[in-house]
Amino acid sequence: MAMRNSASRLSFLAGRAVGATLRPMHCAALHNTASDTQPKKESDYLLGTLPETMKAAVLWEPRKAMTIEELKLPRPQVGEVLIRTKACGVCHSDLHVMNNDIPFPIPCVLGHEVSGEVVEHGKHTDSATIERLPVGSRVVGAFIMPCGGCFFCVKGQEDLCESFLKYNRGLGGLYDGTTRLYMSSSGDPVYMYSMGGLAEYCVVPANGLAVIPESLPYSESAIIGCAVFTAYGAMKNAADMRAGETVAVIGTGGVGSSCIQVSRAFGGRIVIGVDISDGKLEMAKQMGATHTINASKEDVPERIRVDEELT
Repeated sequence: MAMRNSASRLSFLAGRAVGATLRPMHCAALHNTASDTQPKKESDYLLGTLPETMKAAVLWEPRKAMTIEELKLPRPQVGEVLIRTKACGVCHSDLHVMNNDIPFPIPCVLGHEVSGEVVEHGKHTDSATIERLPVGSRVVGAFIMPCGGCFFCVKGQEDLCESFLKYNRGLGGLYDGTTRLYMSSSGDPVYMYSMGGLAEYCVVPANGLAVIPESLPYSESAIIGCAVFTAYGAMKNAADMRAGETVAVIGTGGVGSSCIQVSRAFGGRIVIGVDISDGKLEMAKQMGATHTINASKEDVPERIRVDEELT
């Protein structure tokens, strides 16, 4: 089933990161550290103990700074999970929305690289989901939150999820066509870019969540569902990479650095980082690149062709 595929891919990435150094290249914009070290039990999250409101960063106008506002605590519906946000990255696509390069309803809450704790399930959520994501679980979210039931999801092509593209990217809500975010004072709706992770709490469809181990910090884990997930798809699906192969990664920013790490995890024999910034190339070595080339100083194809170490 497609709904299992998405969760298993996220789980694979989280599992491969255990014992390795997962290095974030995106900015952890929000890190909610309160009570990080205190163990949680289900009684800690009873409805009466949850706050009625929360803080969130709201975008009101393109090319204007976001402001911190008080919103009503979002409520999950069937098949959805309420997450207490622990960390949320800033992706370049968030900046595209802020600059109006990507049309999106406003006011809205951005942020789709999230990690956090499960605090509540929507009413009538199935027992299998509750068992997979029990209250108190440490989770990461996928920036594309697959519905699990549309034409593409059932084929295992969750990146083309019709519900996500129509209801979230088109209407700024979840899959009943409505948002989960409302202003505390006026009750006016606030739209969600993915799950709207730049907030103290967020609602995520269960198909878009995977549990992470205790060994992974929240801040570093937040990018798994976007930058790292994109890199995983590029190396596994587009490049069809196999162990022992030589790989050249062109551009070693947020996604590129993740491609380098994924390539090493897949057993790449030689992994070449290519960029025009010496600083990024130095970081690429720390990420696992066996070799680096500055494309502003060398002819990259020629260097790879004649350098015996790269063949």
